[in-house]
Amino acid sequence: MKALRQILFRLLIAAAVVTAGAYGAARQGAFEWPRKYDPLALPDLNQPSHWLTVTQLKLVDANAENCVFALGRAGSTVTLEQAKFEGSCSREGTVKINQLSKAKVKVEETRCAIAARLFMWEHNILQPAASRHLGEPIAEILHFGSYSCRTMRGRSSLSEHASANAFDISGFKTASGRVISLKRDWPSSGPAGPFLREIRDGLCDYFNVTLSPDFNADHADHFHVDMGWYRTCR
Repeated sequence: MKALRQILFRLLIAAAVVTAGAYGAARQGAFEWPRKYDPLALPDLNQPSHWLTVTQLKLVDANAENCVFALGRAGSTVTLEQAKFEGSCSREGTVKINQLSKAKVKVEETRCAIAARLFMWEHNILQPAASRHLGEPIAEILHFGSYSCRTMRGRSSLSEHASANAFDISGFKTASGRVISLKRDWPSSGPAGPFLREIRDGLCDYFNVTLSPDFNADHADHFHVDMGWYRTCR
């Protein structure tokens, strides 16, 4: 048994060495490494998430130009806005969005990294859930906006909204014109309730912070998502 473990260990080491060598050769242009499995490649926002997506999204978070490129490759053409400063608040690396993957949004300026993550969430979570629970796609995402120069409620520290690093989603309009409201439909036992809970859980996969009506009364009418330094899903 010990001999077998040693053989397996050596095989794993050999496989790791070969893989590392092949990856290095690919980065030097010897051949094309599959982008999906390249930790240094930008994510394909139109594809389902996989085990490397979290790593690839960090390239989008770290560099706004990378983010703009990834969105453009996915079919969403955006341009970087000029940096703006308002006292201790700021907007840097932001873009204006009026549509994500398929759904429209009222024009809003937000950090490009927020837009890219919303794009992936809509494509991979929101639209499939709408088809299952509501029987039709989402045509518009309703929201309360991204940037707001303010502190967190009840605290002295700045909100993630103060740097456009957050987004508040208040509801959805389906292709037939039906409006799904968090304030009205979160407690629903009909299709809208399970739909909202499923897409809330999906937001947690893409954002560091997701707060819903389950969190507190301040969030009774919207989902708050941001890319702050800590993680929570409530």
